[in-house]
Amino acid sequence: MTSTEMHERIMSGQVWFDFCDRLKAAGELIRDPGNPQDVTTQALGYRYLTRILRAGLERSVDYADPQYPAFYRLADDTKKILNDNPDNYYENCAVDPHFEYRISGHRGSVRWFSVGVKAGAGNVDSMASTGEIDSSQMSFDEDGRFEILLSQNRKPGNWLRMTDASSNLVVRQTFGNRKLEERATFEIECVNPQRPNNNLNPDELDARLGQAMTFLENTVGLGLGWTKTYRENTLNALPSHHQPTLQAAGGDPTIHYYQSHWELAPDEALAIRIDAMPDCQTWNFQLSNYWMESLDHRFFEIAVNKFTARYEEDGSIRLLVAHEDPGPSHGNWLNTLGHDQGGMLGRIVGAESGWPKAWSTEVVRFADITDNTRNA
Repeated sequence: MTSTEMHERIMSGQVWFDFCDRLKAAGELIRDPGNPQDVTTQALGYRYLTRILRAGLERSVDYADPQYPAFYRLADDTKKILNDNPDNYYENCAVDPHFEYRISGHRGSVRWFSVGVKAGAGNVDSMASTGEIDSSQMSFDEDGRFEILLSQNRKPGNWLRMTDASSNLVVRQTFGNRKLEERATFEIECVNPQRPNNNLNPDELDARLGQAMTFLENTVGLGLGWTKTYRENTLNALPSHHQPTLQAAGGDPTIHYYQSHWELAPDEALAIRIDAMPDCQTWNFQLSNYWMESLDHRFFEIAVNKFTARYEEDGSIRLLVAHEDPGPSHGNWLNTLGHDQGGMLGRIVGAESGWPKAWSTEVVRFADITDNTRNA
């Protein structure tokens, strides 16, 4: 399409009409008969579309210029993507391997953070890692400040390698207890930009709106595909996932994942046991809704980790997914918040070996495990 044709699409409004038509069509992803047809799940599905649209527009329009980059949050407390981690503070940034970058910031007190360079230009199913660095590998000054240089050629100090395929950054800050820890701060600059400003080029608007919609369609479609697979093959089980699949979707190579789907009747609960957790920086387990959005961790206990969990005397870990509080003897209760099914994900971060092949799970009758029943 020529520049003149693109300008005509803007002036006639066709660029907007086509965007709105494509967004309307995306509603069929929610209406698909393979999804639950109750009003709550459908309502959450349409809300999910608005959230992923916001994320896609930020990624493809507002923060898309790699010569004038800035960190933004693709996933946050109200934009949730593919079993986002409640213990994480995520940040993202567009980069271009033809340029070089400097990240500067302060360590804070967060237990661990990583910065990963991803390929795929935002296609959620092809975000393979092209370079990684984390806080355990970095040097800091005495005040906790740091710099990371990004380039294709090695640099002294904290260096993050880019390749010809690199297109975006993902920062993960992982907390043990959010209320007690101070997050790290990050700023980024391109050290060799070739343009004097980052004004929107009208010739790019059509493509950028299209990229936002592609992000929405791919993200929702990928999540629904995973959910279908888990419901058919690993329902209420937590086997070790095929790690390259999750890494291709932006997963961190230092994390070992156990991802699946849970579904419980009103009188059921899911008992999870990990007999031997390997030595690691942290581990966690979380619940999500049907659309793989983490449940609202701002107000409810829907996740547990290495630092918040209660352990058994032998060092094993018992978790309980239940619709109601089973009582104080079950310290690791995860609240379903009224959902009857959804995604679930276990992570082990920074272990070099010893990952369990699966976390043991069993669907049990809730009445059989409550404190009232045991004391009767």
